[in-house]
Amino acid sequence: MKFKYALTSLALSVAILSSVPSTAFAIGGASGAKVDYQVQGKIGEVVMNPYDIAPLTAVIRNGGYQLRDVHVRIVPKENGQEI
Repeated sequence: MKFKYALTSLALSVAILSSVPSTAFAIGGASGAKVDYQVQGKIGEVVMNPYDIAPLTAVIRNGGYQLRDVHVRIVPKENGQEI
């Protein structure tokens, strides 16, 4: 009887402990990469060249904010020309 109780306790312990590592990595790690986007200002996410065919294209996702009276300025590189 004591052996059966010990075996049941061992099986229950193994079952509980085997589920802990899989839940601990749910944020990022063994279950997959953690994906975070950098917030650029207060407008959400800016995706540069979203279609990989037009390097001067950007998509601005509002990130839950309401954008009003928006101005976009393209800042050139050194010795470049403003568009």
